[in-house]
Formats: sequence, structure tokens, C-alpha cells
Amino acid sequence: MSESLNPIEPSAATGLPAFRDGGALPSGTAEVPGSAQAASGPSAKWHQRHRSAVRRDDSRFHTQIDSPELQRMALVAALSVLIAGCSMLPEGRGLSRATVQQPARSAVAALPAPPAGRTRQCINQLSKAQVRFTPVPDQTFGAGCSQLGSVRLSTIGLSDVGRNGAELAVSNIGPVRCELAQRFAGWAQFGIARAAEQMLGSPLVKIETMGSYSCRTIAGSAKLSQHAHANAIDIAAFVLADGRRISVKQGWNGSNQERAFLRTIHASACKRFGTVLGPNYNSAHHDHLHVDMSGQGYCR
Repeated sequence: MSESLNPIEPSAATGLPAFRDGGALPSGTAEVPGSAQAASGPSAKWHQRHRSAVRRDDSRFHTQIDSPELQRMALVAALSVLIAGCSMLPEGRGLSRATVQQPARSAVAALPAPPAGRTRQCINQLSKAQVRFTPVPDQTFGAGCSQLGSVRLSTIGLSDVGRNGAELAVSNIGPVRCELAQRFAGWAQFGIARAAEQMLGSPLVKIETMGSYSCRTIAGSAKLSQHAHANAIDIAAFVLADGRRISVKQGWNGSNQERAFLRTIHASACKRFGTVLGPNYNSAHHDHLHVDMSGQGYCR
């Protein structure tokens, strides 16, 4: 709380805020007739005694202190001053809670569902690529958010890269559009897994993601994110068979080997997805690679 505040201190006798010398009487307190400054001399003491006696005998002066309602009013007033002072904290002094910008619940049209025939063909191709997945029923959630033509990935087979029977785990991923899942599986098999073995000397066993579907807008914008259509994935790290974990956050500017690996798979992603964003794009992507099916090869 701001140290410059000088809150009114409560009176020890009444528990009410004490008024400063020279301040006005509480609202509603009547002045005693003839109680203005008295002349000096012997009559001054008489005036003082007379005024005190009048105040003791006049019930109006007692109610100013004894009235429970007035005490509550005074206490509320004092607390209001203190609370107002707390709001004067300089930015950064108080707790900072980041908020996720949710789209307005309006009649915004969802991204159209892909043709049913295309989704069936995509699912068939995923099965042939030895990808384990579960189809997700079409859903719309209002504000333009949707999961249409989507699947939930479990594992990706790696037999095409000389590891017959091996499967690559994908963690924390939610529903994604089937076409995105197909591109992601191909990137994992032929881009990431091969780069891991050739550049890091150990097989890839898991891809850690930060999720896919999220009904939200692009940071700092009113435009819906591709995440709101289950059309984007955020990738955080890659786990190798020898136990090493290569994270985007630590490895992007880490050892020469980690830097080369992450930049190689970033370039590989740019050949497969419509939009690819990494740490060089902005600070919001300092710890992950974002891939989605929008755009025309936007790569940063």
C-alpha cells in the first residue's frame, strides 16, 4: 500500500476516526449558541464550564458518538480511504495476473467443416501411416469456435524410418483437424525423427505439446486463433531414447547441437504447414513452435 497515505487514526476512546485539530465537526453536529471564541478573563472559564455542561446535557452530542449507525458510517468512510489508497500502487507493485482473452460470445460463423469425403479419405490415410488416433465428433461451441472433421492423436508409427514396430508418443495434444494431424504425423516421421537420429545420435521417443484446441483469440487481437478451430498445434519439447529432453525454450539458444536440430526441424515444418511460428517471431513464442494449416507458407 502506498506509504504516502495518511489515514485517519481511530480515537482510543470511541473507536471512531479522530478528527484533526482545527477540522470541522462531524456532519450533523450542532454548534452551541454563544460557543464562539469567548473573551479572555474571568468570564472565559465560566463560558467553558457552561459549554461543557450544555454538551453533557444535550442528547444530540451523545448520539454523535453512541449511535451504532453513525459508527458504521464513519468506519465505512475510513475504510474507503484506505482501499482507495491501495489502488494508487504503481504498476508492477501489486499482483499481476495474466488473463486469457476469450472471444466474445457472438454469432460468429465457425470455420466451415471440411467435406465429409475428404475427412474419410484423410482418416484412411492416417490408418495406413500407422498412426493411432480416435475420431472426434463434430462440435461447435459458439463465438465461432469449433472442432470439425477432427481426430485425437495417440502415437505415430516410425517403421518408415527404419524402426519397425516403434511408436512415437505425443503428449498433451487435444483434437485437431484430420488434415493437420496427417501433416503433423508426416513431419514427425520424416522430419523430426530422422533429424534426431542424424543430428543428436539418439532415436526420438516422444513429442511434448502444449495442446491444440483452445477457444481464444490471437494475442492482442480480436481475430480468432487457429487454435479455436482445432487447426493448430504448439510443440514444446522432444524427448530422446537416451533420456535427453530438447526444449524449444532452452535449446533454441542452447548448445550448437540443439540449435542446429531445432532450426532444422523448424525449416522442415515450413515446407509442410501453412503457418509456422517460433521464438524468432515474438516473445509469445519463446518456448514453443506453433504450426497450423492457415496461410500460404508464412514461416517465422
